Amino acid sequence: MSTVHAAAVSPFISAEALAARLEAGEAAVVYVAREPGAAPSTLIPGSVRTAVPTHYADPGDPARGQLPLPTQDAVRRWAAEASLDRAREIVVYDDTTGTAAARAWWVLTWAGLEGVRILDGGLRAWTEKVDAEAESGPAVPAALPALSAIDTEAIAAQPAGYRLFDARSRSAYDGDGVAPSHLPGALSSPAAVWQDADGRLLPIDRRRAVARALGLLDENERPVVAYCGSGGAAAYWIAAVQDLGVQASLYAGSWSAWSSDSARLAAHAG
Repeated sequence: MSTVHAAAVSPFISAEALAARLEAGEAAVVYVAREPGAAPSTLIPGSVRTAVPTHYADPGDPARGQLPLPTQDAVRRWAAEASLDRAREIVVYDDTTGTAAARAWWVLTWAGLEGVRILDGGLRAWTEKVDAEAESGPAVPAALPALSAIDTEAIAAQPAGYRLFDARSRSAYDGDGVAPSHLPGALSSPAAVWQDADGRLLPIDRRRAVARALGLLDENERPVVAYCGSGGAAAYWIAAVQDLGVQASLYAGSWSAWSSDSARLAAHAG
């Protein structure tokens, strides 16, 4: 089966469209911090405060990585306690590169919550939004995206059976040139390449060109898998290709899990 499917609605929403949603009482907003307790002094009014290690991951484990996936039941429980399960639309955001918000989008959607969106450009875009009438933006998807996770064992059993994309920086992918620094056969595709200089998602035509250069839009039987250091940048990568019709699985353990086993590194060196 090809990994290119009918294009879905992008999970990103503009600050202007979010302002309109909030004014109409149609959205809940969730701030996503990289670490518990970390947050800027000013957030979008009404924000639910969350953190990646607390709400969107289990405790780190060498075999499963720094930020292994939580159980879906655990996510649904705390989301219900925060009344997020009652919201028509849930908009997640962070104050950095968007990768923390993308991790939240992926986990919440994977756990079964509907209408989860990522604030394009994050808190910076909100504070800089123009004082103008907002467009309504794309409709909330009627069905959940086909999100799936993959574990270390599956990839290690047959690395060549997947099209692996490394969403870390190019320097992390290259490493020191001595020890293995990325998964065997993986292509470098940093999450930042899919953004402009202001941290906003590139227009679809530019992203389509990036995807075409990577061979993502070619017919191919091998499943696409995105990974990074611990499952944040890779989630952004997956979000960025949703409306291109590319379905990619998240390897949440990512390099932090893969590199924890020296025997595996030796076996797949080169």
